[in-house]
Amino acid sequence: MTREEFSPLSVPYISGRTRLYGIVGHPIEQVRSPEFVTHEFVARGIDAIVVPIHVVPERFDELMPAIMDIANLDGLIVTVPYKARAARFMASLGPQARITRTVSVLAKRAEGWIGEMFDGVGCVAALRRRGVAIKDKRIALLGAGGAGSAIGVALASQAPRSLRIIDPDTARASAAVNQMQQAFPSFDVAAGESLDLDQLDVLINASPVGMLDPTACPLQVNHLPPHLAVMDIVMKPDETRLLRMALESGCKVVYGREMLGSQLTAVVDFFMDR
Repeated sequence: MTREEFSPLSVPYISGRTRLYGIVGHPIEQVRSPEFVTHEFVARGIDAIVVPIHVVPERFDELMPAIMDIANLDGLIVTVPYKARAARFMASLGPQARITRTVSVLAKRAEGWIGEMFDGVGCVAALRRRGVAIKDKRIALLGAGGAGSAIGVALASQAPRSLRIIDPDTARASAAVNQMQQAFPSFDVAAGESLDLDQLDVLINASPVGMLDPTACPLQVNHLPPHLAVMDIVMKPDETRLLRMALESGCKVVYGREMLGSQLTAVVDFFMDR
């Protein structure tokens, strides 16, 4: 484009008045929030944009307060591996975040920053939209990190028959189990090291295994029981090795982008304090 051809109409979607939102993570290439949430802003007529912000772990504690101090920044989305670490910077926490002590969405308010966790809500909504029942079902959850623990809490609130949590970090898995037992005392939840896939109804991968690496899979198997419903919350690649195997096995599958799509309205409402 030559200088003569350029005009402000060439980029009508952003100006000096545009409010800024970001997504913080490491790595950052896999995120879909910039496109999905910005589209929701535009659809609502909100002059705002979401940008990816790559922060390396050793500088997170240093940079997070500085990022939050940007005057025209009104909110942040937090992705791996910072959902637990970001909670300590909040002035207050929403209902889900108070249970999980993790946050996925941060919003600037007059009284300070508030954090809430939407991953669990989005996961449950995505499953429901695909017709996958949760109540009275036997569910396995792979991963007990920030997203995994939030998904576990949201699942527990829907009264499944049982929930088994698998994570290579056994202390983290045990902490997630204790967290859910405190919130739901009569709930059948336990940590494990292996799964009997034939005795499950729903399998959810909430670990980062498969993210950016299409050859990685959180399960070392070649086939899944066809009655299983399988969800992978990894956003990129869209079809992970786990989901390809599930499709080849005749399972119903739910994609990671469906979780984000299911929580878009709630996330933007939270940003706008509605």
